[in-house]
Amino acid sequence: MSKNSQNAMKKILFLLLALAISLPAFAIRFERGNSVRISTPVQEDLYVAGATVSIDALIRGDLFAASGNVSLNDTITGDLAVGGGTVTLRGAVLDDVRAAGGTLVISGYIGGDLLIAGGTVTIESGAIIEGDIYVGGGTVFMNGTVRGNMKAGGGEFTLNGEIGKNADLNGTKVTIDGKIGGETVFVAQNVILGSNAAFNGNVRYWANQGEVNFGSYLKSGTATFDETLKQRFEQPKPEYLGFVSVLAVLGYLIAIFILLALGQKLFGSIFAQAVDKLRRAPAQALGYGFLYFAAVPVAIVLTLITVVGIPVGLIALFFYLLFLALAHSITALTFTHWLNWKRGYNWNYWRIVFVALGMVVLLKVITMIPFVGWLAMIVLVCMAFGAILQTTKLFKQASTPI
Repeated sequence: MSKNSQNAMKKILFLLLALAISLPAFAIRFERGNSVRISTPVQEDLYVAGATVSIDALIRGDLFAASGNVSLNDTITGDLAVGGGTVTLRGAVLDDVRAAGGTLVISGYIGGDLLIAGGTVTIESGAIIEGDIYVGGGTVFMNGTVRGNMKAGGGEFTLNGEIGKNADLNGTKVTIDGKIGGETVFVAQNVILGSNAAFNGNVRYWANQGEVNFGSYLKSGTATFDETLKQRFEQPKPEYLGFVSVLAVLGYLIAIFILLALGQKLFGSIFAQAVDKLRRAPAQALGYGFLYFAAVPVAIVLTLITVVGIPVGLIALFFYLLFLALAHSITALTFTHWLNWKRGYNWNYWRIVFVALGMVVLLKVITMIPFVGWLAMIVLVCMAFGAILQTTKLFKQASTPI
């Protein structure tokens, strides 16, 4: 690689890594472990990850939590961003909440807006959301009180609580057995009205079953069967797709965060060793990386040709596809370690994970640039994989003269 090419490569790397310097350097506390319990007040923002996380004390700031099982039992004065297999919020959050997971249960108080996505979402009776709520899930139960507006999308939606203002509901099955204070728009395959249903504003709807008799449930305004809303069921509007996209991005970022945390914990030393290879011979790392992505598929095909080699070929194919799927995360961790070495930052575990998260986002943005973005991404991925490949025992054995 010529000197001009090396200079151009350095410029690309610095552009990709610029996001790293934007992270705050103070008023942050990090906690991690298999089982993490916060039992004493925290006076700053808290970032925590573990198999099980329990917050049993006051947090005077924001909380970012990622875990298989998250339980929040006290007060958070700032924002909450949380992701996990099971998330339970029993305490109070005085600002906004962003949550994603498999099963989510809200039974406490939220002083701001709630953006939540999961397989099953339950807002329990007694829960209060002062702001607006945006929810997406396979099954959604709204049994609490929302002071603001509600926008929901999912397979099944059930309202047993109260929505203070307007409601926009989308689902295959919508059950209303609670109160809506403002106007209502809903699209559903099936609609069920319970004895406690009450609409205090105009209702505009479409249901696959046809017109619905609102009768005494309509306290004020009119109910209109709107055939044009059918398009939202068959072809959702862009704004609804945007709403769903926000929920999907939230879940994606939390999943990537957990993946990066695990990658750094299990293979942090390998990424650090790869940086040494990368800084000594970047062109060599690029070459080995390109060779890996070009030659391994050919080797897999040749292995699958023979009956004896089929098991080995299938295993190799699995790991090859896995590495492709993790390419952004692996590359982000590699160049985060590179930046850590280049600038002499001496970052700790959590700082590396959060910088790598920002790096993943930036790499995704770069790939959106036609041709140049993809070319830059291919180069960076090949360099990262080539450098990592050179740290493996298999590579060292293959490189040893016989």
